[in-house]
Amino acid sequence: MILDSSRLGKITIDDKEIIHFPTGIPGFEELKKYVIIRPDADLPLSYLQSVENPELSFIVTDPFVFEPNYEFVLPETAKEELKASLEQDIVVWSIVSVRDDFKNATHNLLAPLVINMKERLGKQVILQNTSYKTRHSLFATNG
Repeated sequence: MILDSSRLGKITIDDKEIIHFPTGIPGFEELKKYVIIRPDADLPLSYLQSVENPELSFIVTDPFVFEPNYEFVLPETAKEELKASLEQDIVVWSIVSVRDDFKNATHNLLAPLVINMKERLGKQVILQNTSYKTRHSLFATNG
């Protein structure tokens, strides 16, 4: 399948790469199909591109690259929705937000994207009872 992404141009995706978000992503509940695009394997940033709306893509990152101590317990309901029985099938992404200058970029640790790569199922999980926020600095500040 060829997807004409507004951000990435024409990209070829395999149907087997599609990740289904049965409940969508908050704010985009009507869109259920996404692919992860890694334009540069050496960079820790990728795109979560909507298959249904080529205008929509999110910059995402592996949160553990920037926050090595990041941890949370995946709620049982989320495990069931994702059909997640083995931890090694799960990958976690955080959505990156760049408002003005990239050095001020933040990522959302309160609501990680959790994906069962084996089942190709994803969900944005909103964590409860945590100190994580929607805007954690991507880069440590010198002070």
